[in-house]
Amino acid sequence: MHHYLRPLFAPQTVALVGASERPASLGRIVYENLLSGRFTGDIYAVNPKHSRILAQTTFASLDAIGRRIDLAIIASPPETVAGILSDVETPPRAAILMTAPTRCDRQEAAAWTRRVATIARKRQIRLVGPAALGVIRTDIGLNATYCAPVALPGRLALVAQSGAVSAAMLDFAGPMGIGFSSVISFSVGVGVGFGELLDFLVLDGATDGILLYIEDAGDARAFMSALRSAARTKPVVALKAGRSLEPRHEPSHDAVFDAALRRAGTVRVETYTQLFAAARILAVGRIPHGNRLAIVSNGHGPALLAADSASERGVALARFAPATVAALDKVLPALSARANPIDVRGDAPPARLAAAVDAALSDADVDAVLALHVAGPATSDTDSARAVADIARKSQKPVFGAWLGALDRREADAALAAGTIANFYTPETAVEAFSFLAAYRANQRWLLEVPPSQPMPELPDFEAAERIRERAERQHAARLDNTDLVTLLAAFGIVGPPTVLVETLGEAESAAVRLRFPVTLTLDTDSRHATTLRGIRTRAQLARAWAALHLESAARDRESSGGRVIVRRHVARHGASAFAIGVAIDRVFGPVISLGAGSHTPQASAARALMLPPLNRSLAADLMHEALASIRPDSIATESEQDALQRVLLQVSALVCALPWVVELELDPVVAIDGTAQVLDARIVVDPKKKPTSGYRHMAIHPYPVELIDTIVLRDGTTLAIRPIMPEDAEREREFVQSLSDESRYFRFFYQLHELTPGMLARFTQVDYDRELALVALARARETESIIGVARYIANPDHESAEFAIVVDDEWQGRGVARPLMEHLIAAARRRGVARLQGAVLKANQKMLRFTKALGFDAHDDPMDAEQVITELAL
Repeated sequence: MHHYLRPLFAPQTVALVGASERPASLGRIVYENLLSGRFTGDIYAVNPKHSRILAQTTFASLDAIGRRIDLAIIASPPETVAGILSDVETPPRAAILMTAPTRCDRQEAAAWTRRVATIARKRQIRLVGPAALGVIRTDIGLNATYCAPVALPGRLALVAQSGAVSAAMLDFAGPMGIGFSSVISFSVGVGVGFGELLDFLVLDGATDGILLYIEDAGDARAFMSALRSAARTKPVVALKAGRSLEPRHEPSHDAVFDAALRRAGTVRVETYTQLFAAARILAVGRIPHGNRLAIVSNGHGPALLAADSASERGVALARFAPATVAALDKVLPALSARANPIDVRGDAPPARLAAAVDAALSDADVDAVLALHVAGPATSDTDSARAVADIARKSQKPVFGAWLGALDRREADAALAAGTIANFYTPETAVEAFSFLAAYRANQRWLLEVPPSQPMPELPDFEAAERIRERAERQHAARLDNTDLVTLLAAFGIVGPPTVLVETLGEAESAAVRLRFPVTLTLDTDSRHATTLRGIRTRAQLARAWAALHLESAARDRESSGGRVIVRRHVARHGASAFAIGVAIDRVFGPVISLGAGSHTPQASAARALMLPPLNRSLAADLMHEALASIRPDSIATESEQDALQRVLLQVSALVCALPWVVELELDPVVAIDGTAQVLDARIVVDPKKKPTSGYRHMAIHPYPVELIDTIVLRDGTTLAIRPIMPEDAEREREFVQSLSDESRYFRFFYQLHELTPGMLARFTQVDYDRELALVALARARETESIIGVARYIANPDHESAEFAIVVDDEWQGRGVARPLMEHLIAAARRRGVARLQGAVLKANQKMLRFTKALGFDAHDDPMDAEQVITELAL
């Protein structure tokens, strides 16, 4: 596998700088670990004193070795690190920095870290650290750590920001038979981070599942981009620490982090024990297709505990088909219910327990089985384990075990393991482990979802928004006044009742007449919870309301805006629910959208549902359904209400994606009436110095790049739309690929493809715009648009080059579609900082070779495939 982190995970040459003869020293432990493995590469010891280490030849410096080093492990004192990295003539390709400054204050430590990071960056050294435990790669026998526990070979990768957590995990995993492909542990460092490590592990053929221990996610964009990519192909389980150290505010950073992981399709665990449980179940390698669990037990109490735990964790108890009930009739005593959970009774011999497990596994409506066993005078725990394991071995569905009682029954554990059953010892832990896998599968279903086709939404009025920002900057405003607030919301299609800002009672009376009674009065204040008086129908009521508001204004004079009042046309709700939509800025993940009950409703104190933008219709629906669970007992909204809320959520998403200077937004209340969501009150806090920049760097997830929407005119005068692909194009993409000739599909995909699979369709249309781009050319026929060409690039792991591909519908070939489409793609890649576009072209595809040559691409034979040519364009 070619990857720029290969020197870190698969080095051919390793040098330990700071090797030591002193027993129990860091340099001695690391060197012994390096020599104790099956590592077949070359290992060098470097010590400035040039003393012999463990009877091995040592070198005074890295340069003295006489060859370039793939991986340098630096275990020398902190004050020597900068010199080691800067003075070496030929720097190592990667370095693990195990030391860190300890005898200095924070400022000195930060300065030391910045200096080391700068040197590594300038010299292009892939740096892990400081205070890194190191790296283990079991398939090549590399143990470049100071960790005592030995990692068994396996298919899991562990990435942790704690050496202690890594060591504890390895110590736990050994006796359980859990193996790892890779282990890498680092502090909250300055070099290689989660994003780069996840990118490597996604491509790593030796890794099937990934465990993360996170204290600080670092670069949110890189983290989320890599995490979303990894979760599409491999289960990722994350444990986040540090909740208690976060400042108290809403939404909390921990809640936002949780929303970020869900957005990425990743499973989060809350405790150290749960991470162990996740490791055990991922090591088995069987992922259920759903969350329907069958429980089989030889004790009534444990079965009920498991069922209770399932209910609490959202795990569904499977309903048995008639054939399953008939099978249970043959094995269960007359007093045992033929329902889930299955109680085979305390006197059940091993064969009865196994037969019940077999019946449950045979049911198509069962995704997994939990087998519970309590030792008794007539029931051997080991014999029961062997019987159930024999059944589990024959099934493709996962079987979880909980053999209750003592933890040192090695024979029973070994018998279960032989049937790929992990023993979790308690019903609750077993159900918990199953819930992780069920959540992963649910996330996968979302990632593969194909949304229905939707028309391209109308673009916001960006010029109006920019005028408001400029005005706020000139006025040094931190909060938009009523006029600019209404204008800004309208620029993104967010509507509310007509409003007028007034300063006197006379102005209020005139405004009420113009708006037509009834009206609503709200004090124009910076307070989050300004008093609002509604349903004012007469001048007398208006006068009383005016006096009441100004009494409040006097009480909170510091927060008021000179006694100004907002007069709105009153909207009759007719029982419609009041929602609150908010936007806050998280310190790591940037904007986060919240949805909950309106502030003046009984449910206002309930926690809001959170989601990271950008949103599409599916994500907006998920956010709404999550919020409804805390707003309404039945969690049900009418179709028109759902449509209205979805629209306003999408509009809010578009606003925060486009405007980094909006730092806080509150729409409260929002009511859906007659299919339209109306904002009855709003508040927007701004930082007008934060001008929009290319790349949407204020976002953790790159939003839809509306700036790339364009049109082209062909030679014959036909006008085509060009824009980035979006998830709602899935059906158009399917029809486009189906319409291609066999030859065009073969030249594009390099094999005979007749139809895109659901996974391919999702992959092609759910684009991570941070690392890839697909531009589609669309032709309109009557009221429908169809894709007639696609040009795409995907960034390579080196973050410098990208692979490109382009295909045009056969009927449109030769009409001048491909060149302008490809020129748009090249321009977009250049703006994103891509240095080179590369593409593999079959030698038989002469038209493509002529096309790329005309665009300035160079071509050379592919050294890996005689049938292909590599074309490359320097940008």
